[in-house]
Amino acid sequence: MITAEKRDEQLEFLATTDESYALAKSCMVGYEKQERTVLGMSVLESKEKTVQLKEAEARISKSYRTWKTAYQDSVYDYEILRNKRTTAALIIELWRSEFSALKQGIVF
Repeated sequence: MITAEKRDEQLEFLATTDESYALAKSCMVGYEKQERTVLGMSVLESKEKTVQLKEAEARISKSYRTWKTAYQDSVYDYEILRNKRTTAALIIELWRSEFSALKQGIVF
């Protein structure tokens, strides 16, 4: 059984994480949009002769690796928060189902 306290805790979590959830998603999307820019800048800085070599060098450049780490971290932060919010919503929904069953006289 899910207690009313647990339900209230999850409701509070959902109510207070709207902004941090939006921020995590906007950071992730922002990093997604930056990939081409970071790669392009690295290609322009390359001293290699061919496009393929320039692109290969760009993908191992410090700026690209830094971007990639930041992007992966932003995806992780977003997914963790999204999963916690989904779990909270499921706990609330389960509580509603249990409460409804109890009102109907169904005992677990």
